[in-house]
Amino acid sequence: MKFTREFKIGFVALVAIALAIWGLNYLKGINIFKSTDTYYGVYNNVKGLVENAVVYLNGYKVGNVSSIEFDKTNVSNITVKISLAQKIRLLKGTTMVLRSGSIISGTKDVDLVLGDGPGFHDSGDTLISSVQVELTDYIDPIRQKIESLITSVDTLMLALDDLMNKETRKNLQGTIANLNGATASLRLSLQPSGALNQSLSNLSLVTDNLRKSNEDISAMLRNFAAISDTLKQSRLKELIAHADSTFALTADLFTLINSGEGTAGQLVMNDSLYNSLNSALTSLDSLLIDLREHPKRYVHLSVFGKKDK
Repeated sequence: MKFTREFKIGFVALVAIALAIWGLNYLKGINIFKSTDTYYGVYNNVKGLVENAVVYLNGYKVGNVSSIEFDKTNVSNITVKISLAQKIRLLKGTTMVLRSGSIISGTKDVDLVLGDGPGFHDSGDTLISSVQVELTDYIDPIRQKIESLITSVDTLMLALDDLMNKETRKNLQGTIANLNGATASLRLSLQPSGALNQSLSNLSLVTDNLRKSNEDISAMLRNFAAISDTLKQSRLKELIAHADSTFALTADLFTLINSGEGTAGQLVMNDSLYNSLNSALTSLDSLLIDLREHPKRYVHLSVFGKKDK
């Protein structure tokens, strides 16, 4: 049987196309001559995941990501299809986890975490889907906070720069100089010959003296307590009340004297009574003087009965 030239060319072209398809799939990790099992996972975000990404089970490569497509019924969901090159029975509850395969590039791989069963998944089942928390999930909020902090610090520095004008800096320098002077004075005062150190020493001596005089002070306090008890037991309240009434009567007496009532009041307030009394006393004094000088005028003791003139 003789083949025509056109047939040969077409056959070679078909073989070349088949080899190209096989080579491309082989490079993708898919062997078209081996049967595969397919499983699905649904995610909201597959950032970093690309087709032909490697699928691992316990760290061993078992397949690749076949396709990544939007869910036609819900575009917020993304369906990831994986193909397992080997006949591997997946227990019920197996989870398909997207994890970061490269920190530098940010591409993701797929990890299969076997479930506990019972039973096994069939090819075409949708597995439980999850995304591994990445370091960037923590770094991004921290970076935002740091950026916010830097902005706040920058704003604060600008405000401080506006606040610390030449006059303010001059005043601040003066305050620091005064503070240094006060610190130096305090240091000198705390030296052995300093005033503050001597005051503290004197205070310590006073404290020691008080401690040594503690017994004397206690005795004084006991005596004071005894005096207080004696005063408490005495009729001090009655004596004070009696003295109060006496002072009241004395005040009334002086009031009567000042008003001129009674003999004492007349004597104090009436000049005529005083003059009369003074005149009487003067006459009595003259009478007594005359009686002393001429007693015979008033007493008759003559034996012969002769009157002394």
